[in-house]
Amino acid sequence: MIRWIWFFAGILAVAAAAQESPFQFNGFVDTYHAVQTEWPHDLMSSRTRLRTEMRVDYDNAYLFASLNAMHNSVLEDRTGVQLQEAYFNYQNDVVEIRAGRQIVVWGVADGLRVTDLISPVDYTEFMSSDYDDLRMAVDGFRVKYPGERVNAEIVYVPAPRYFQMPLEEENPWRPDMPENAILDFPDGPDTRFKNGDFGTRLSFFLSNVDFSVSALHAHNQSPVTVAGYDFEKDSIVIYGIHEPMTMIGGDMSMPLGEFVIRAEVAEYFSDALGYANSLDYARKNTFNALGGVDWYAGDNWTLMVQYLHKYIADYSHELAAEKNSSEMTFRISKELLNNTLKLSLYGMFDIDNLAYYGRASGDYALTDQVTLSAGYDHFGGKRGQLAKYKKNREIWAKAKYYF
Repeated sequence: MIRWIWFFAGILAVAAAAQESPFQFNGFVDTYHAVQTEWPHDLMSSRTRLRTEMRVDYDNAYLFASLNAMHNSVLEDRTGVQLQEAYFNYQNDVVEIRAGRQIVVWGVADGLRVTDLISPVDYTEFMSSDYDDLRMAVDGFRVKYPGERVNAEIVYVPAPRYFQMPLEEENPWRPDMPENAILDFPDGPDTRFKNGDFGTRLSFFLSNVDFSVSALHAHNQSPVTVAGYDFEKDSIVIYGIHEPMTMIGGDMSMPLGEFVIRAEVAEYFSDALGYANSLDYARKNTFNALGGVDWYAGDNWTLMVQYLHKYIADYSHELAAEKNSSEMTFRISKELLNNTLKLSLYGMFDIDNLAYYGRASGDYALTDQVTLSAGYDHFGGKRGQLAKYKKNREIWAKAKYYF
């Protein structure tokens, strides 16, 4: 990793020296701290990050790289310098080519994944980060036809990455595990052509509606857990299983006055699903559909609601998941004091498990460069992971400086 960082830094420095003013440098520093509201009031998160972004332009091409220098007081393994993105981009009237570590975003959903299955998510500290910060970049190639009314793109990721899960023993977001359990979660498959993720997307931009159709062959990035026993170590081993699957889907976004209607649908072929006894898993076809409405109500009010439904074909009652499962999210925000103060409330409901997560927050722009934030995260319910996080209810504060 360090070699890659120095490599891209060297390219950027050479390119900057060769041109008059092609070099752009910016970024931010942010610090985030959260404390458990219930006894024993543990520190749930404490991290400070320096993000630097560098770009060098040359005619129709540019180089872009971003680095994270992180200090994490709770998860010390997360302290260090990480390469966030680093890619080469070339564009003319006919084609746009991007190669390197990049974030790929598909679909129109807000924080829920239907067709957006290329860039994985970092759940090491669960949802204590903004969703944009949770996204992980992938090493790949993207070729796009950047038409005004029609876009077509092809994506290939030779070395896919999986979700990063809270596996460390000291992590307060680690799921409950047996005392003698060993976790075996791979970072990704072997780098071979047949193991790569590849897909294509065709997007249309019309006067009153935008829509896309997409196809993707990829691995399930969220692990299916299967339990086994290692007799040599006399321990239970919990494996994270990632199997290839195929997705065919589409998305739509349509403005209607003060409203924006959003929708996504996708069929997953050979989706990996765990059994309730955690000893095996199955491959099933699943249908996933999302509908959402955004309302820009005026007077700086914004309201959003989404509903996601999943249906499992050829259902078996031995599966851990229900035949039909659903969840909802909502977001309400209001800007005050000449748009310098933003109050917001976000909620997620796991309808089948009667569990929920809510975040109340306020963001105040002290200056154009400094933003101060504070909030409260609440977990509750009867069953499921959100309900198990009741002990992780927390208050938090964040400061961010842009440069």
